[in-house]
Formats: sequence, C-alpha cells, structure tokens
Amino acid sequence: MEQIWYVIPVVMFAAAVRGYSGFGFAVIAVVGLNFFFEPKQSVAIVLSLDLICSINLWKQAIKQADFSVLKNLILGSILGIPIGYCFLLFIPADILKLLICIAILVLAMLLFSSFRPFDASKNSSKIGFGLASGVGTASASIGGPMIVYYMLSSHLNTSTQRATMILFFIASEGIAIMSLIAGGQTDSTLFKAVLILILPTLLAVKYGQYQFNKKPPESLKSFALPIMVIVAVLGMVPSAMTFIG
Repeated sequence: MEQIWYVIPVVMFAAAVRGYSGFGFAVIAVVGLNFFFEPKQSVAIVLSLDLICSINLWKQAIKQADFSVLKNLILGSILGIPIGYCFLLFIPADILKLLICIAILVLAMLLFSSFRPFDASKNSSKIGFGLASGVGTASASIGGPMIVYYMLSSHLNTSTQRATMILFFIASEGIAIMSLIAGGQTDSTLFKAVLILILPTLLAVKYGQYQFNKKPPESLKSFALPIMVIVAVLGMVPSAMTFIG
C-alpha cells in the first residue's frame, strides 16, 4: 500500500477536473492508478472516489439536470454494467490496461470531431449511450467519455450537460460498485486506499466546483478533451512496452 501515496497528485488533479467539468475523474485517475495496481483494484478505488465526488456535487446538479434524458441513460447503464463486469473478470490485466487507454483515445478523437451518426433526441440513442457507459464503467471505470460524447451532441446547454452527467454517474457508479462488492472483487486495499485518498479528493473537487461557478467554460470539449488524450497516450506507453518486451 506504500504506492498509494504516489497517486495523490494524480487523484487531486483528476478531482479538480471533475469538480470543474462534471466528468473526467475516472478517465484520468484510472490511468494513474494502473501504474501501481491491478485493473480490478484500480476500478474499484476510482469508482468509489468518483461516487463520493459526485455526491458532493449533487445539490447543485439536481436543480439543473434534464431528468428526461437522465432516466434513459440510467436504464441503458443498468443493462450495460453486467457486460462490463464480465470483461473485468475474464480479460487479462495487461490487455485490459492497454484496451482502457485505447478506448479513451478513440473516444476523445470522436469527441474532437463533428461526427455524430445518430439523433440525440431519440430514446434509443440515450439508452444506447447509457449501455455503452455502463459497460465502460464496470469494466474499466471509463464510462464518462461515452456520456460526454452524447451530451456534446445534444441540445442541452453546458450547465445542464454537467448537471445531468453528475447525477448519471451517481446512479451508474453506485450500481457498479455494489456489483463488484457482491461479486467478491474487492478487498481491504479498497477501503484503505479510499480512506487515504478521500480528503485530498474532496478538497480538489471543491476547488474545481468553485472555479466552475466563478467562470464556467463555454464548452466542455475545449477544456477536458486535451487532458483525455494526454493521459491515454501516457498510459499506453508502459502497457505497450509490456507486450514489446
């Protein structure tokens, strides 16, 4: 557990991004934790911390969220979480680490583009993206980019996008964590890590939320996507070297 102290700066940076943009904590933090933990441990730690971050933001979010969009996203997530859980159980750790980073990079590239091969107003699109997010959340704690991709394609304004994502992550991550615990995929490492990381995480979230209320971004895309690309590339290097070596 000595290595947990090395990830505190990464977790605090990820939490500040989360407080500001409404997403990004899991994408950034899971790559950092994967340098020191197995994916099963990283996913459980990141989901637990991200859920706590979300709860800290829910009061403001509940006033701004679009609940017609939210309910369909949650329905899709419930369908996708069991699939992602199977991926976590049966895909080898080194392969899963590399796939996590590749998935983040591909989704970031799609978000940079204007390619939107669907109608965001349809319930089938909402459920479909919720399902994809559920798979990503349970398998690798990377359900966020799927939801961001949907949100940036929707008619919702920046504040409503952020608020809806916050409430969605509370629901989907809560379900995913309960599934991991029920399946016996957590151990004492989870609770020790959360106890060490919880205070710096909450402080950084508060700072990010303060910055958002002070000066909201015109678009979440310009702020969060470069960060996603950088962490994906950095995470791919050690995973790829494992296979080359």
